[in-house]
Amino acid sequence: MKPQIIKTDGGEELVVLTRRAYDALLARAGDEDAEDRATARLAEDHLADEAEGRTATVPHWFVKLVAEHDSPVTAARKHKGLTQAGLCAVLGISQGHLSDIERGRRSLTDEQRRQIASATGVEAAWLVD
Repeated sequence: MKPQIIKTDGGEELVVLTRRAYDALLARAGDEDAEDRATARLAEDHLADEAEGRTATVPHWFVKLVAEHDSPVTAARKHKGLTQAGLCAVLGISQGHLSDIERGRRSLTDEQRRQIASATGVEAAWLVD
């Protein structure tokens, strides 16, 4: 996700983030309340998935990687030890394109999701932001 930057009349730059991104930033800085909010959000998402018949349980180790890297694609790539260039070769896309996907500027196609899952050993369902 790309943050929005707003410049005040006085020239100061303000950064607008989603609550999820803000909590992830605070959690990485050691804020336990932010970690609790992120955990609660994951639990709510999981319960909603179960209520709708979707049961894509994501293991704790992957959730931690996503929290560290802000992107499930980056987390999967790092898990496998791939560079961006290495994953680009698998996907047949440019490094700039992959960077845009990892930063939330572009969405994955279903085919790219399957290719990344196959190349990294994670479940395709985990690669949804």
